[in-house]
Amino acid sequence: MTQTVSQENKSPSNAPRIAFVVSHTHWDREWYLTYHQFRAKLIHVVGQALDLLERQTEFRHFLLDGQSIVLEDYLEIHPEGAARVKRQVEQGGLSVGPWYVLADEFLVSGESTLRNLQLGHKIAAAYGGVQKVGYMPDSFGHIAQLPQILTGVGIDSFIYTRGNGDEIESLGHEYRWRAPDGSEVLAVNQCGGYCNAGGLGHGEEWEVHTQRSIDLQLARERIRALFVEMGKLSRGDIYLLSNGCDHCPPQRGFDSILAELRREFPTTLFKHASLTEYISAVRRAGCAALEYSGELVRGRHHFILSGVWSSRMYLKQWNDRAQALLSDYVEPIAAYTHFCLGREYPRGLIEHSWRLLLQNHPHDSICGCSTDAVHRQMVPRFTGVVDTGEQVLRDVLVYLTPTFARSQKDDMHTSICVLNPLPVSRSEVVERLLVLKPVGVDTTRLCLFDEWGGRVPLEIVDISYMDRFWGFDYRTELSGESQRRLLETNLDHFGNRIHKNDHASECRDRLLLIRFIARDLPPVGHRQYLLREDEAREADQRRGKGGGTAAGRVMVSGDTLENEYYRVNVHNNGTFDVFDKATQKTFRGLNRLEDTEDIGDEYDYSPCVHSETITSDESVGELRTVDEGFYGRIECEFNLSLPKSIGPDRSSRLADSAACGVRARVGLGTGSRVIEVELLFNNAAKDHRLRVEFPTGVMTDTVVSDGHYYVNHRPIEQPVGSDWRQPPAGTYPQQDFTLVQDGWGGLAILNRGLPEIQAKRSDSGEVTLSLTLLRAVGWLSRDDFATRRCSGAGPHLPTPGAQCLREHRFEYAVLPFVGDYLAADVKGIVRRYRTPVLSIQGVEDQHVPGRSGLLQQTTARTCISAIKRHDERDTLLVRLYNLTSETVEETLVFGRAIAAAWLTDLLEEREGELPVRSQDELVIALGAHAIKCVEVEFA
Repeated sequence: MTQTVSQENKSPSNAPRIAFVVSHTHWDREWYLTYHQFRAKLIHVVGQALDLLERQTEFRHFLLDGQSIVLEDYLEIHPEGAARVKRQVEQGGLSVGPWYVLADEFLVSGESTLRNLQLGHKIAAAYGGVQKVGYMPDSFGHIAQLPQILTGVGIDSFIYTRGNGDEIESLGHEYRWRAPDGSEVLAVNQCGGYCNAGGLGHGEEWEVHTQRSIDLQLARERIRALFVEMGKLSRGDIYLLSNGCDHCPPQRGFDSILAELRREFPTTLFKHASLTEYISAVRRAGCAALEYSGELVRGRHHFILSGVWSSRMYLKQWNDRAQALLSDYVEPIAAYTHFCLGREYPRGLIEHSWRLLLQNHPHDSICGCSTDAVHRQMVPRFTGVVDTGEQVLRDVLVYLTPTFARSQKDDMHTSICVLNPLPVSRSEVVERLLVLKPVGVDTTRLCLFDEWGGRVPLEIVDISYMDRFWGFDYRTELSGESQRRLLETNLDHFGNRIHKNDHASECRDRLLLIRFIARDLPPVGHRQYLLREDEAREADQRRGKGGGTAAGRVMVSGDTLENEYYRVNVHNNGTFDVFDKATQKTFRGLNRLEDTEDIGDEYDYSPCVHSETITSDESVGELRTVDEGFYGRIECEFNLSLPKSIGPDRSSRLADSAACGVRARVGLGTGSRVIEVELLFNNAAKDHRLRVEFPTGVMTDTVVSDGHYYVNHRPIEQPVGSDWRQPPAGTYPQQDFTLVQDGWGGLAILNRGLPEIQAKRSDSGEVTLSLTLLRAVGWLSRDDFATRRCSGAGPHLPTPGAQCLREHRFEYAVLPFVGDYLAADVKGIVRRYRTPVLSIQGVEDQHVPGRSGLLQQTTARTCISAIKRHDERDTLLVRLYNLTSETVEETLVFGRAIAAAWLTDLLEEREGELPVRSQDELVIALGAHAIKCVEVEFA
């Protein structure tokens, strides 16, 4: 035997004292293959891991990627393996959780992130125990409040790869990461990523999927080089070797490799262990000396892949709709009818919907950076969530206002139920399409009354007669907008069945499009309105669309909309100007479309060498008034001519053009502080990015964006990052809004499901906000563009579906405000814009009268993110957070007497009892940016 021990067996000077080898697989549930294809591989990976663990060799532990859904996917195929899995989890051989899925943090809501942890804990605990390590190996950046979220569920550590900028050079790989409220976790940045010791003994990591023989020399060289790199930034002598990679089975020849490494590095203790053991050792050694606060959204050593914030925007819109439906509508409304009206809480349907939604949140799924087949399979999950949630709401509303009376003659007595899901009282314009019998009602004498008999100003906007269609009922649609779309579809296809005169047969229904203002709606509660004939109908209750100048209505004249707050002038290129009556300030040129080529991929945007920008400045469209009265809307329709695609050499755009139809609808309601925009865009072009611009006139260095239980304050000027793996792209992620402000006030841009925005300063210093609407690309990944250092981020697969060649509907709004955004209650106004009231038509017979509501918050300095029944107990759970950097007291007022109340952790387990201020009030003290959970038992 010729092996020597002189040079080879001397450890390098930077060899660690302890090297923790953690065997794992990183399981992208769907990516370049579909979920079903990957699961066929998963069952073999899990089976091999269980076999190895049961042999009791040197292979002592396997990490199932920190996500409990892997267990569900495996056991659905092999339910007989449940006992094996549970035994290994209980014995410490298999680590599962704490997450349900490894989600992208920026593209989902804070509530979704927390529900992800809660479900992951629940599943892992059922199989023997939860890995209490905040393991996020491959997420594309991390939110600022993650340390508080983790500590709130009993996790004090965080292991990750992406997100650092230059600060990592001084922090080192181990440091203390602090949330805005002061919560801290021990953070460990994985040197070389989560595959740094994957596929040992192979020249390429992918060879682990083959039967090629193990080369021990390659294993030695790989670890030696890794020790050198780790030594540069490690703040201790304890290293983490991640022995695994994407979809990898357990390392073949593990025992011999571990023995070889121990011979090669005799002064290093190699331990095959879990992340829990590694974190304990790092904490005992005191390696994390320095502290860092703030989100992790940079690309110093690893790609951040910021283009995923706008890839396949339709997925982001679906997700926004589904999340809001569950957390802002279904849960609070179901809680209201359960605790205040005694109706059964639909716990099973709600839990199923959250689980289905979370299955669309893995980073390769929600980011839109997978194959067309993967993303086609996501849409049925979203529709399943939306269909279930909307049916739950429909059932609740029909319970409050039955569709049919007990006696047919009483069907004539029409009732309209309006339901407010927010914990604040509000007044809103309500639009409904009423279905009435064709005879027996004189529409010229119709009046609307509240529950106390007071007349409510009513607009009858339009009257039609329609043949009945079987299979649906306009009355049970949840909003006037959904009714309008359904009617427009029928008009397009069955226009010959619509009549505008009063001569109608018995088989035709009479359709009345009405609007009224529902005033002082109770917080998380409902009101009933009754439609009756009355000879004393007030003068301002009119039929048709004439006028529009009466007090309390939006004035519409030519190209102008005006309410008590703003005057809006709409131009024939789709832009508009807003005159703010409070500040006498005018915002000009808002809603300008800007389009550039995109030669990037699903992960990242990139312009080409000869870049070309096209705007809507020279577009000439047709203006027309669509609505007036309590709600005014002007529409501008035109074509935006865009190059069909980029050229064959990808250096410039083609000369051939495609006409992309644009329809911009600018709306303003009575009493509304937001100017709403609905933009319909028929995308007929490839390889481009479409944005809408808002010149604010504000001069500032900071852009403020809604985040996750937090509002982010970010610098407009980003680091150059000339030596970074991926320099900043200039864009930022957002949740519900982004704004800029100065001493007098500012301008906020609100959105529904549009998570990418950029703040740009002109030469004069004024800021323009650019909201991304669409990014159309044709490849999953490429390696031939500049914004990502000419390196691929995944397989080079064509994805023609990512070109998004279809008609798109984008919703956003403009909000001028005075003073600071907190004092102006921007967050509250945004929530009212994003959470319209619900309404339904029914009958007066057996309808449930309105009442005080379930819950009211009393300060605008906090935000309530969840109102629901506790998952295990028949109690109410309220989650709220402090928007400010100061301690705030929030008084919660309930619609029922309180028997007892508790603070809970973020897993909703009780921590301590709360004093009850009065029979229906609780006072909650929230420290700076704190997240709190309150559990209430009613008397």
